[in-house]
Amino acid sequence: RDEIIFFATQLAVMVDTGVTLSEALDAIAASSENPAMARLVGEISDAVKGGVEFSAALEQHPRVFSNLFVSMMRASEATGTMGQMLQRVSEYMQQERETRKRIRGALTYPVCMLVFCVLVVVGLLAFVLPRFEKIYAGKGAVLPAPTRVLLEISHGLIAYWPVIVLGTAAGCVGLFLYLRSPGGRMMIDSLRIRFPVIGGMYRKAYLARSLRTMATMVSGGVSMLEGLDITSHVAGNQCYARIWSDLADRVREGSTLSEPLYSCPLVPRMVAQMIAAGEQTGQLGKVMNRVARFCEEDLKVAVKTTTQMIEPLMIIVMGFIVGGIAIALLLPVFRISKIIAH
Repeated sequence: RDEIIFFATQLAVMVDTGVTLSEALDAIAASSENPAMARLVGEISDAVKGGVEFSAALEQHPRVFSNLFVSMMRASEATGTMGQMLQRVSEYMQQERETRKRIRGALTYPVCMLVFCVLVVVGLLAFVLPRFEKIYAGKGAVLPAPTRVLLEISHGLIAYWPVIVLGTAAGCVGLFLYLRSPGGRMMIDSLRIRFPVIGGMYRKAYLARSLRTMATMVSGGVSMLEGLDITSHVAGNQCYARIWSDLADRVREGSTLSEPLYSCPLVPRMVAQMIAAGEQTGQLGKVMNRVARFCEEDLKVAVKTTTQMIEPLMIIVMGFIVGGIAIALLLPVFRISKIIAH
């Protein structure tokens, strides 16, 4: 992703300064430190020299260049604004990269804390609790119910750990395969935007990405229907992809862009109103850019708020789990101490 952003920026500067497309591609291929990138740009340059349009040459590498990139280049070839389009694509990809980094940053801490908590619990049950059991057995005291439950879990963990490991691995593989299916993707995408605490952050992220894509396409001269189709593919969430796909069908039937958005629960009414104003004034591209910037700023605030909420929540959960195990371990000790004191 970083190299494609750099490629688009370099090519935009060269094309804007009067360098021919083939010469610019050759220069980028020669200066690239990544052999795979140099080979890729070289292949594109050879195709362009052979009479293939730049957008068609990019389309031959769908795993590297997105539909948005190809469509923008196709529009630039028709309008003669390749330098501007390349710069827009570069800015769009930079915004997308920043959005991904913010979301990953917000989720890294809780995931690490959760993994650490699981390791601590397994360590206590597998290594610490058996030592305490020998102490309890020597005293012959009746153990409290929480301690007996923990001991049974510890015995099961030690006795059946190969089965538990294999079962967990099989479950993870099965879950992974299911989540890659259409039904699984729809389920996880639906959970993401409805999950407490992080659901609001995800909704803002998908909306910001969709609006930024649409703004980039509309400003670049791509047709509305093609822009909606591409937006549905890059939305990143099946629920939002369905919104843009259904919207494309409504627009194809003669509806305005904003009218169906008013009844969509995942799109704020304010966004629909601003898009309607853009349609009425004939400045849809400019308005959508402003809406996209507003949603991205809103996303930054949402990420910060979510992070601030998750940190104490994870500490409370970890304290409850680890503290509960510690109390269950020490309850018999307190009881034995009372017996000895009497």
